[in-house]
Amino acid sequence: MICVMPNTNPAITDRTTLMMAKEIAKKNSRCDYALFLGGTEHNFQEIPELSSLVAGLKLYLNDTYTTLKMDDISIWAKHFVHWPSNVPLCVHAESKTCAAAILVAALHNRPVHICHISLREEIELIKEAKLRGLPITCEVTPHHLFLTEKDVSHLGESKIKVCPRLGTENDQKALWEHLDVIDCFASDHAPHTMEEKISEKAPPGFPGLETMLPLLLTAVNQGRLTLEDIVAKLHTNPKKIFNLPDQPNTYVEVDMNAEWTITEKNQFTKCKWTPFNGRDMIGSVCRVVLRGQTAYVDGQVLVPPGFGMDLKESQYAQYLAAIPVKKSKKSAVTIKDMHPSMSKSGSSHLSKELVVSCGDGLGLFDTSGHSVESHEAESKPLISPFVSTIRNNFSPVGIGHGSCTPYVPVTLLSTTAHDYYSNGPIVSHTAMNSLPLISPARTTMTIQDIEALKNIGGRPRHILNVEMFTRIQLHALFNLAQAFRIAVQKDKSLDNVLQGKIMASVFYEVSTRTTCSFSAAAQRLGAHVIEMNGATSSVQKGESLEDSIAVMSGYSDVVVLRHPTIGSVGKAAAKCRKPLINAGDGVGEHPTQALLDVFTIREELGTVNGLIITMVGDLKNGRTVHSLAKILTMYQVKLRYVSPKGLEMPLDVMEYVRFKSKGAISQEVVSSLDEALPETDVLYVTRIQKERFESEDEYNRASGQFSVTPRLMTAAKRRMIVMHPLPRLTEISPEFDSDPRAAYFRQAEAGMYIRMALLAVVLDRCSF
Repeated sequence: MICVMPNTNPAITDRTTLMMAKEIAKKNSRCDYALFLGGTEHNFQEIPELSSLVAGLKLYLNDTYTTLKMDDISIWAKHFVHWPSNVPLCVHAESKTCAAAILVAALHNRPVHICHISLREEIELIKEAKLRGLPITCEVTPHHLFLTEKDVSHLGESKIKVCPRLGTENDQKALWEHLDVIDCFASDHAPHTMEEKISEKAPPGFPGLETMLPLLLTAVNQGRLTLEDIVAKLHTNPKKIFNLPDQPNTYVEVDMNAEWTITEKNQFTKCKWTPFNGRDMIGSVCRVVLRGQTAYVDGQVLVPPGFGMDLKESQYAQYLAAIPVKKSKKSAVTIKDMHPSMSKSGSSHLSKELVVSCGDGLGLFDTSGHSVESHEAESKPLISPFVSTIRNNFSPVGIGHGSCTPYVPVTLLSTTAHDYYSNGPIVSHTAMNSLPLISPARTTMTIQDIEALKNIGGRPRHILNVEMFTRIQLHALFNLAQAFRIAVQKDKSLDNVLQGKIMASVFYEVSTRTTCSFSAAAQRLGAHVIEMNGATSSVQKGESLEDSIAVMSGYSDVVVLRHPTIGSVGKAAAKCRKPLINAGDGVGEHPTQALLDVFTIREELGTVNGLIITMVGDLKNGRTVHSLAKILTMYQVKLRYVSPKGLEMPLDVMEYVRFKSKGAISQEVVSSLDEALPETDVLYVTRIQKERFESEDEYNRASGQFSVTPRLMTAAKRRMIVMHPLPRLTEISPEFDSDPRAAYFRQAEAGMYIRMALLAVVLDRCSF
């Protein structure tokens, strides 16, 4: 999709010109889009009533194409005051004007997005503003990343004219050095024809939509960027910043190994030239699927003019509400045949292409421009400008700037004469600050997330079972866990989050992953840990569980408890004056494991909805599968159960799933793993738990019936994952560990991030 700038001819500055632009775009666009309004010296009182119909407001504080420039700071201030605070406001502000715009935004306590920064002084100023807590976001264009003023020698004085101007090599170096400060990549697409560019009064601007992603992919292959950077700065951040809805059944496929050369003759844009003519690229777009229909494949545009939709009109919300719930088989992100250095995520998903999906969740917009919660929505956190992540659905968002013809339409891959904002295989982006009133440099949590987390549990805030969570709370918790994950991967200090707090780790059963991940989680957040276990404590003297917990809660701020008896954690919670987290109660529930399992599925596959999840092993005694089955009632999945005879999923759990989902979740008992495997998206394997059997013979009869091996997995999908709560015995062969579908060690790591989030939540420290 594209977000379209208002400096067209005529400029989009009132209802009349906005409706004219919308009508032309509706008739000719091949991609989804949203329009911007432009501020003038006189329209600050008139245009706020149009805010629900647009992506945002753009103020031009320096020279650019058309006549929208405003010199008077008092007029800027009036726009800052009158424009709704929950709708983006962005500015074209260069050099000292950039400083002035940040000052005005600070004085009026509202977010602002700085468009297409190009100078060292600008990016260093923005960095300082973010560090001081100001809600500032910014963007950079490919031509400022990949061209400098020295390129005038081969482009010529008139062709190289662009606003902002190309910087020095020192300016360009500063942009690359501060990629962690930059929120978005933006095309700044302005397709002025060659005749216009070589004329006496050459207009400023470059075409940039269809060359943007290839340039960035090439930078990935050169080790200058990561795929995480591209996903964050072309999808995650702009989507949050502009409050854009999901685009169901939409995705982009990119071949990371394709080598080709940019030539002017293969450009879709009507201007038929590019400042990057002759550049060698590594990485190209193979396919674009928009709302379930192939829009572009291998150089061919397949959708007709008018296929695109205005994401800010009520018709789009009606479309989203009317479509059947159907998940794309494409994953959020799949990397194939890539050198490991290209990604910092640690993921081993390697093959020949990067497949990025636009998100199947339906985050709707009503006609007032506010987000409407949907049961399908899988919101992602606003990624801090200092961090990035690849584990997000990817919907490239583009913004074009400039104009050369009267009201030309927004178009994806257009080959017609009316392709003013047409572009090649993929669109780019620009953005503005999102709605949170806290600086994106300081937090990755939205206000809505924090409010949802505040409502988890009572007082004290015990975490006893998965039934206590709502879908909204799950998403907020996952967003917080993801934020912690990114911070850890970026070596960002989190010691201040739980500084001065003490966690009591009380385990009456042996444990490795749960006890160690809780301890690691607490220590990473700055808390201290005290421990007690049943083998070496006063339990040996006959002390009751309730008394032990009452004592330990007096020493600590939060208690983490595992006990071998069903219901014991609930009894202990009644005596605990501090928050108590259930770390497993016999064969009952293991809520934190279920949370990390769903978090892992979402992070690995991009969504939970629409998946076939097969649970294998000891389903009778496995508390992990009991909790997982229950929590999955909040999603639209299909469950399959494979187990030895006598170890079937308990009927009360299956009945709970049926009742809670109102029969929407199908549950099927399958006799063999071979039968269930081919259609499985998530294979959740559990060990046969020897400690739950009364005799060795009984255990031996049940064990060894299922084993995941490389040979067995040849029948499985290439895009699926194998999970295991660990420890494993023979149910997964170590030879399978190198398979990218083996997610169980990544799953164990995810447990630490979920438990970090839970500790922060129960101790009211979820904003950091």
